[in-house]
This record gives sequence, C-alpha cells and structure tokens, in this order.
Amino acid sequence: MKQWFRKAALSLALVFSVITLAACGSTNKETIEPLDPTIKGQLEQQAMQYAENSIYTLSEEKIQDNIDYAYKMKDAITYNGLTNYKNDLDRLGAFVSVDNAEASKTEEGYQIVINSTFEKRALKLTLGINEMTGATNEMTFEPIYSTSELMGDAAGNLIVGMGTVFAVLIFIAWIISLFKYISVFEKKMKESKERKDAQAAPKAAPAPAAAPAPKAAAPVASDDTIQAVIAAAIAAYEADTEGSVSADGFVPGPALNNGLYVRPLRNRCFSAAPKDTAAVSAPVVTSVAPAAVTPAAAPAPKATGTQGSVKVEAPMPGKILAVKKNVGDAVKSGECILVLEAMKMENEIVAPQDGTVASINVSVGEAVESGATLATLN
Repeated sequence: MKQWFRKAALSLALVFSVITLAACGSTNKETIEPLDPTIKGQLEQQAMQYAENSIYTLSEEKIQDNIDYAYKMKDAITYNGLTNYKNDLDRLGAFVSVDNAEASKTEEGYQIVINSTFEKRALKLTLGINEMTGATNEMTFEPIYSTSELMGDAAGNLIVGMGTVFAVLIFIAWIISLFKYISVFEKKMKESKERKDAQAAPKAAPAPAAAPAPKAAAPVASDDTIQAVIAAAIAAYEADTEGSVSADGFVPGPALNNGLYVRPLRNRCFSAAPKDTAAVSAPVVTSVAPAAVTPAAAPAPKATGTQGSVKVEAPMPGKILAVKKNVGDAVKSGECILVLEAMKMENEIVAPQDGTVASINVSVGEAVESGATLATLN
C-alpha cells in the first residue's frame, strides 16, 4: 500500500512540473504590434484583387503555366500552393466570388487570409508577405469541408490503415510459419554431408615412378684423334685463303691427307641487306579561326505615343515582363497588351474594350506601382 501511494505522489509531481514549464514557456512569447489600419486596408484590397485576377479566374492551362514558371524560378512556395489549388479544382467547382480578407502582422511581415466562395464549397487562401523583401513566404489553399465529408474521409483513412495493418500482420505470420522448415533443411544438409563422407573411400598410394635408365656413355676420342683435329685447325687458320668462294659462303682451305677440307672461320662471308627507312610524313598543321564576337543587344527603347482617352492601369505593383502590342495596333476587348510580373507570377494586362493602341507608357523591365497608367486606347 505504501508503494502505491509513493508512485501516485511521484506521478502528481511530474504532471505539476510539466504544467509549470508549459506556463513559463507561454509567458515568454513576444507580443506583435497591431497593424496600421491604412496599411491593413491596402493589403486586404490588393490581396483580394490578386486572388481573383491572378488565380481564381485563370484557366487550368494558365495555372499550369504559372506552376512551370514558379518551378523555373525555384519558387517552392508558389509552386506547392498552386499545385495544391489545381488538384482541388474538381472539389471546388467554378469560382463565384471573393467574399472578404483579413490582414494581420507577423514576425516576418504580413499575413492575409482571403475567404472565397466556389460552386461546391468555400475556400480559404492564406498569403504571407515578407515585410523587407515583399516576397511571398506563404501560400496555402484550404477548402472548407462539411462535417459529413470529414467523417467520410476519416472512415476511409481508418479502413485503409486497418487493412494495411492486417496485411502486415498476415505477412509476418507467414514468415514465422516458415521457421519450422529451417530444422528440416539443416537435417537434410547434415545427411547429405554424411553420405558424401561415407562414399569417399581412401585412395591407394601412387606407385613409385621407375628410375630412368642410365644413359650410354659417349665415346671418348683418343689422343691421336684430338691431336689431328688441333693440327688441322691450325693448318686451316694459317692456310692461304685466296681462291674461289664456295656457294655456301666459305673459302676452302688446304686438303688434308684424309680427303677432308678445313674451312677457316675468319674467311666466312657475311652479307646484310640495307634496311629501308620509312619516310616520315610531315605533320599537318591546321589553324582555327577565332570565334566571332556578337555585340550585346541594345536595350529596347521605351515606346511612346499620343495619349488616348481610355487608360489601361496596373492592378497591382510589379515589373513589366513583355509588351505584346505596339502603338497603332487594333485590339479587341480582353486581348493581352502587356505582361506584368507581380508576386513572382505572370499577369496579362488586357484591353478593357475594343479600340486602337494610342500609347505605350512603360518599357520592358520597368517597375510600376498599383494604379500606374501602362497604356492608352482610342
């Protein structure tokens, strides 16, 4: 009984320590200052325009183009956010409206939550903007599901998880059932080894090899024969070598009394054919012309023209990527005039009505503010 009380007291002390540490940690959080109402309103308005014009009203092909562009620019946040949004299009249905937005201050900058309505369900878009660089550091799309849909998804996940667990357990049980064959295999291997040892009979010792027969002794020349050979050699050396050369290249010496001829070694004729020397081909020298230097292209001049009555303004701050039309070109309503890069995404600036381009007020690479006049029409 005393041990049980002791364990209970230790458990309560441990729980109290954890709660105390959690409370201390919560008091150390930094307080973020409230957002200025003017900045808050501007952020919410620009975020709602960006969500409607640059995301929700685009076709799937254009969304895929923006995904490819984000991948090319190594913008993982935009790439992952737009990929998730494209995957949820079937569950969202057609776009209806952007309802409201709520901006707040964070440690890194600003966070805007945009609530929108689609044909099948609502969608919450969360954008994070770095205060120092203006870059997007958060982009999440969260479809709003009903309780029945969430319960259905949970039930499906539960069934899949339980099925996976049962499949793993069945596989482990099958592996364990194979262990009984290990002893059978070891027994067969032992019996096979014993049979091989029993069949292997001791081999007979090899018979000794027969001793080689003694070689016959070479005949020994007598002293008279040796003396005669030496005398013949001396006589051949001192003999007159003048005379005709035989066909095999020797000059015959004097004839001995036994009818033999001694041919002196010093009179042997040698001949060597001259060696041909292969001609050495002269090296071939090739010259490489220096590569032509292409002059750097001059920057495109800023197009100008007479101001028209209809203004085409920038819906958001950004940078001009391309100018699609020139002064004097006829355009239809909705036809692209310029391409504006904002938040690392390409946005087409289209003609608000039919007309003729009267002026182009910006050039490629120029940074513009929200509301700036980009072109005019007549």
